[in-house]
Amino acid sequence: MKKFTKISLITGLILVAYGYLCRAINIYFFWDSKVIGWFFLFFALAGLLLSLYRSRKSEGKKTGWVKIGIGFVLLGLIISPIVIFIIKTSDAYQAAIEYLKTDTEIKNTVGNIRGFGLIPTGQVEFSTTNGVESGNAIFNITIRGDKKNKDIVIALEKTPETMWTVVALE
Repeated sequence: MKKFTKISLITGLILVAYGYLCRAINIYFFWDSKVIGWFFLFFALAGLLLSLYRSRKSEGKKTGWVKIGIGFVLLGLIISPIVIFIIKTSDAYQAAIEYLKTDTEIKNTVGNIRGFGLIPTGQVEFSTTNGVESGNAIFNITIRGDKKNKDIVIALEKTPETMWTVVALE
């Protein structure tokens, strides 16, 4: 295993562990470490598969499944930033953020909102029929407040008659 792979693996494990630990014992610093740690683990997996490919190739063994694994990991690493950008620029995400900024229950729980996590996850589904858009969205968002941080799941819906509206908040 190469040095880069080892460093990526160790860094990823530490960041993911810290991400879960800070949520469990209410440490309100660097909550984005969990998601960033998963990216490091994917880099480590890519490095591990590359090392495996090189060793199998030098031994004259078959490498087809290793190539497929490398392809999937690299595809995931390339697509992830694009998906994050699409989520953050979507109308549904903007509606969710605006709702969270004004929700009194959230403000009572976390205090004044200082910001949101760097990397939201979730999905947006919508369809257009005769120029009229409708759809559903679910986002996992980290809210950073004065009192504490909180991970929330927010679901939105858009009908032909309405804009994006919140239908559930956990």
